[in-house]
Amino acid sequence: MRRVFASSLALLLGCAHETPATVPVSTLKATIQQKEEEFAQALIRGDAAAIAGFFGEDGQFIPGWQKGRVEGRAAIQAFYQQRFAAARFLEAAINSDAVGTDGDLAYERGTNRLTRQTGDAAPVTTTGRYLTIWHHDADGQWRIQVDMVVVDPP
Repeated sequence: MRRVFASSLALLLGCAHETPATVPVSTLKATIQQKEEEFAQALIRGDAAAIAGFFGEDGQFIPGWQKGRVEGRAAIQAFYQQRFAAARFLEAAINSDAVGTDGDLAYERGTNRLTRQTGDAAPVTTTGRYLTIWHHDADGQWRIQVDMVVVDPP
């Protein structure tokens, strides 16, 4: 009897949690867009730890305005701390245009509009595009595996 109960409980728990493959793309897109809105608010707050928290431990950020990439959550946090020390974000809008999924990976393509101010200089608004690869971690959270941002020419 105990074995039947344990098997039934395992089956019920397994069915109660949707795997990434069973989540409709519209639901995934809404989840990712919510995360992008939280990311934008963290930019405005200048919260480097929150920004880094969106990335997996081995996540990568590829800033399209400079050479190289930033690898690992700790390095991403340090990178954003430097960015926030140099300029503050007054406005941030991140819009997900398309989302697709394959197993525990998802891709997202979108646009952004950011307004930054350095010291007392006039605020500068830029637009850009991005491509992000998300990974569905063992704890059930979608985290950024790779994020690449390209700033539009002036």
